Amino acid sequence: MPGRKVVLNVHITDTTLTTDRSPNPVGRWEEGRCPISSAQIREWLRTRQSTIIVRPVIDLADHVPVGSSEIPDRHKARVALRDQTCRFPHCTRPAQRCDIDHHRPYGEGGQTCPCNEVALCRRHHRAKTHSRWRYDIPPPGTYVWTSPTGFRFRVDHRGTHPVHDTSDPPDE
Repeated sequence: MPGRKVVLNVHITDTTLTTDRSPNPVGRWEEGRCPISSAQIREWLRTRQSTIIVRPVIDLADHVPVGSSEIPDRHKARVALRDQTCRFPHCTRPAQRCDIDHHRPYGEGGQTCPCNEVALCRRHHRAKTHSRWRYDIPPPGTYVWTSPTGFRFRVDHRGTHPVHDTSDPPDE
């Protein structure tokens, strides 16, 4: 009988995995989109049919640019883990199913680096590229979007929030 295919992105200590002292949810199952307990992770790891692949993510804030416009798989994984979903206001498409956008285009001096890369679903990637939607990245993982009519939204891991200020929208 074939084993179950499960993708886990987990920040966990070896002590939590090897003891029953921590029954709290410790990770999020990408396919199930819900918290999972350390006991459930241990059960999956003990199953003979399980295949375990470890892909460590050392530092989500690390900035390692490459010298081309093509985004390497390690950057895609890092951006997807950081952003979790499309970073357009109110979009909830999982980042694993999104394009990775160069905030500042590579041909215009932008680096191919996680600090300049953002998860955007295809629809919102096109809106950013071919319309007047624009965004800034105050720190990586937080995005301030400006709509074509000048409305501004802050998008981060907590969701979308209106930005109320009295400054004029940027000129295009």
